[in-house]
Amino acid sequence: MILWHMGVAALIVYVTLGRRRIDYRYVLLGAVLPDAVDAALGTFWFEGPSGRWIAHSLVAVVALAVVIIVALRAERRVAVFGLAVGWLLHLVTDGMWSAPETFYWPAFGTDFAAVPAEPYSWDVFTSPLDHLWTWGGEVAGVLILAWFWVAFRLGEERRFRTFLRDGYLRP
Repeated sequence: MILWHMGVAALIVYVTLGRRRIDYRYVLLGAVLPDAVDAALGTFWFEGPSGRWIAHSLVAVVALAVVIIVALRAERRVAVFGLAVGWLLHLVTDGMWSAPETFYWPAFGTDFAAVPAEPYSWDVFTSPLDHLWTWGGEVAGVLILAWFWVAFRLGEERRFRTFLRDGYLRP
């Protein structure tokens, strides 16, 4: 669920922190990175039905946050820290605490939980009625992102280009 993660992460950040110096580009990217990282790792390294491995653990998001804090300075650090915020919100929206072997990895050993599994497969498209929860989440994500689009007038070319350049939401 890509749009679900992006929409909910943006909404939670907006509701809790508002528009203060937050680069929403990094929050949106961070919200989908755990799935992208684990998909890449699963292609070359891990096997199993889950699709949720290291990137869906707390250790991964904490390591990312520490690297950002140590490697970057001032305004750049504040902007890029949105990656860690989005990443953590991805874990929340996945409900990863229900898979403690993965969420708290490696505290319970080096194996990852087999469930819950990522809903991504061709089956999502070939049998959409079996995946109504996934599609409902995507619709909710689209609606949230559409609200941001309208509320911050991102349909206006100049405003959207400015957003793409600095990631800030302007009234």
